[in-house]
Amino acid sequence: MIAVVRGDITGLEADAIVNAANNHLWMGAGVAGAIKRKGGPEIEAEAMAKGPIPVGEAVATGAGALKARYVIHAAAMGQDLQTDGRKVRAATRNALRRAKELGLDSIAFPALGTGVGGYPPDEAARTMISEVRRHLAFPDPPRRIIFALFDESGYDAFSRIGGRQKIVCLGDSITHGFPYGPQASWVALAAEALALEMVNAGVNGDTTAQMRARFEAEVARKMPAYAIIMGGTNDAWVGATLAEVRESIRAMTESSFDHGICPVLGLPAPVNVSALGAFPGEDVAGFTGDLNAFRDWMRAFAIENALPLLDFHSALLNPATGQADPSCFVDEGHPNPRGYRTMFEAARSTLQRMKEGVS
Repeated sequence: MIAVVRGDITGLEADAIVNAANNHLWMGAGVAGAIKRKGGPEIEAEAMAKGPIPVGEAVATGAGALKARYVIHAAAMGQDLQTDGRKVRAATRNALRRAKELGLDSIAFPALGTGVGGYPPDEAARTMISEVRRHLAFPDPPRRIIFALFDESGYDAFSRIGGRQKIVCLGDSITHGFPYGPQASWVALAAEALALEMVNAGVNGDTTAQMRARFEAEVARKMPAYAIIMGGTNDAWVGATLAEVRESIRAMTESSFDHGICPVLGLPAPVNVSALGAFPGEDVAGFTGDLNAFRDWMRAFAIENALPLLDFHSALLNPATGQADPSCFVDEGHPNPRGYRTMFEAARSTLQRMKEGVS
């Protein structure tokens, strides 16, 4: 879960508190100075013995006289005391990694980079909370993330982004729920079963380029916590290249983070090859080969960027044939009610974890 509190981070009883550090790990003013004054100079001595570290990295030390067990020093800036979104995101991610390695249940963050680094509180909130929501979508500790803000502007910014509830599902007809309509979709099944605020932004026939074109209006302006992006089947139908699909997915991922949204990728469902064979002249092998190439890249992209991935493809395969399970499809590419239920069940555990990021 995500909690936003107003007050002094040094007084919290979390397993770890995060120090907004420079990469040489000396502790001067701001949050670092407050931690050293209250916890003792041994915290700085232990930290500096582990430095310098690359900007964006993090190290853990003891917490001295503080109530916390550890201080995690997240280097959001270098000796020039300058920072940006990339550095703040990396520092947040690596602080969470150190907490995971220590097996901690809770961690408290200040607004990294907003002091001497001059990073605007609104941008820090978008960057850090979207990164925390990415973390919460995986089955890793810590599960309780606290943002402790000393000033009103920071508290307001983090409360606003942290209070988002929606999950927007951007896709094509398989997100929409064709041929039955949105009420039969895996999105609707998830919303009902898990009590989530799910927005179905699936449009029949859409390619990933068309999804990208409507991203601002149908995702960003709704200010969701998460955006589930699934497409590629129609790209294969119309002969779009892998480079075109890559560009669209990358752009939507970057735009998600820019707007404080955590992106989640969905792998396109398999196709019912036996039904495809009923269409004379169709290059079935070429179509399925392109779609497989899209999926392979999406898997690799998700791993490279530590993005949550919903594997709808494997869920709808028949293990005996390696092809789509015809019992889950109404035609060549659209699930039947059983198929949509199978898609929801494939996403259930990840969506259940994502719920921690919107409650």
